[in-house]
Amino acid sequence: MEERLNNYFTTLRRFSHIILSKLAGDDSGMNWDLKLSQLKAIAAFKDDRAFSMNDLAKNGMVKLPNMTTMVDSFINDGIAERERDATDRRRVLVRLTPKGKKIRTKFLANRRKTATAIFSSLSEKKKNELLDSLEKVCKILEETIKED
Repeated sequence: MEERLNNYFTTLRRFSHIILSKLAGDDSGMNWDLKLSQLKAIAAFKDDRAFSMNDLAKNGMVKLPNMTTMVDSFINDGIAERERDATDRRRVLVRLTPKGKKIRTKFLANRRKTATAIFSSLSEKKKNELLDSLEKVCKILEETIKED
């Protein structure tokens, strides 16, 4: 069992490395001053409005404390700003600054370009196999986690 578990983790790391290294790679033409985790957090701002920290964590699929840490760094770097909710002054919202919006737009465009390049080189059969495999992995993991 231990060897299979190690193989599982090794395969997951390889998969993540292949995709994430391509997204954040130097060949993107983008000189990111941010870590990939921060770029993914910027993508959690799904549109041009302000979000609660809970919504951002949910959108970015990260834990709230991690998102809070990233947002704090964004605020220090002028990428995001906090504001009070107009309807409930106790609630704090976060929105991207123009600098943050520019970074988000470039990152999302690069992500789409990279994904297009990766998948355009695959045959239709390979695309279907990859999608079927990833859907199967997600389904197995979701079922397993629900059982806990």
